[in-house]
Amino acid sequence: MYLQNFHSIQPPYPKNQGDGLKWLAAIYKAAQKDQAYTEEEYSKLLSRVACSETQIATRRFFLPDSQHTEWDKNQIYPVTQSPRGVSMHHRHEFYHKTVVDLFNKLYDARGFPDDIIHVSCTGYVSPSAAQMVAVRAPKPVTVTHSYHMGCYGAFPALRMASGFLANQEVLGKKKAVDLVHTELCSLHLNPQDPTLEQMVIQSLFADGVIAYSMTPDKPSKGFKVHSLYEELVPETSGAMEWMVSDWGMKMTLSKDVPSMVGQKICDFTHRWLNARGLDPAEISKKALFAVHPGGPKIIDQVVKQMDLKDQQVQASRALLKERGNMSSATLPHLWEKILDDDSIPSGTPIISYAFGPGLTICAGLMEKV
Repeated sequence: MYLQNFHSIQPPYPKNQGDGLKWLAAIYKAAQKDQAYTEEEYSKLLSRVACSETQIATRRFFLPDSQHTEWDKNQIYPVTQSPRGVSMHHRHEFYHKTVVDLFNKLYDARGFPDDIIHVSCTGYVSPSAAQMVAVRAPKPVTVTHSYHMGCYGAFPALRMASGFLANQEVLGKKKAVDLVHTELCSLHLNPQDPTLEQMVIQSLFADGVIAYSMTPDKPSKGFKVHSLYEELVPETSGAMEWMVSDWGMKMTLSKDVPSMVGQKICDFTHRWLNARGLDPAEISKKALFAVHPGGPKIIDQVVKQMDLKDQQVQASRALLKERGNMSSATLPHLWEKILDDDSIPSGTPIISYAFGPGLTICAGLMEKV
């Protein structure tokens, strides 16, 4: 199977990280009824624990609220009236309207496939935007929803697409499956919860939208998918959580997640590649590593434990700095970046990793065509 035809849409509202942290300090102050800290004190806390400008330069959003501090004009965070922001229902209304427009924009510019797999953990509405665009296709298009898996969401979707294309006897012959990620992480901030844990999370995530295709036919530009693999890490279920609440989606994230991943990544990789009859040491010497940049410490741990050269994860660090963490849309953006980099020759093996609640570790071995 092959991946090709990558098409990302850049969110219209950029925020450099320094200004973003100032905005967070201001909205924390505005949302607190007990006025526990001054805005300057929130700024000091953010400068101590949040992702810094040296790690993330810019994040981009589909929501304009972060562009100003006139709180009464905010669509999701009118904190002087509603300190936690608007309800889950209203956040999903914004999500659905935005994502319907994005799907229309995507399929005004690309042909319809046999199947669309819609991947998201930041908005669920039925009928979905994917179904609403598919119904206007000139042929039947099957829509499958792949929701709520967080940052590793690309891998379950790739497994589904591979099965759809391979199983002709049951499903009929298909030529292409599109995978479309729509992540609007900016909708799920709670300004009334400025704990140190939430400061890390709220300074890390950004919005991202990207579509790409899996096909059985070799493209002129793309990736050949050699292997996909996934494991749950025992005794780590409390380390990360993505839970529906009455105001939005709430994330919890242990500061120990990078070290938990680091302790397992070597054994995981050896188990996976050895079972496929491949030599992990030999592949690691030649491969680029597309590490989901869940945060700078995750990349650091993979480099350290896998004994990699920093050049092998350069694309991951660059994407984190340019865009932040876009949840499930991050890794496809990384693949698009590698594909468009002419200094990376055809035949280069690409080992991809992503991580999420469970803890779940996912990996893929691909080759640049």
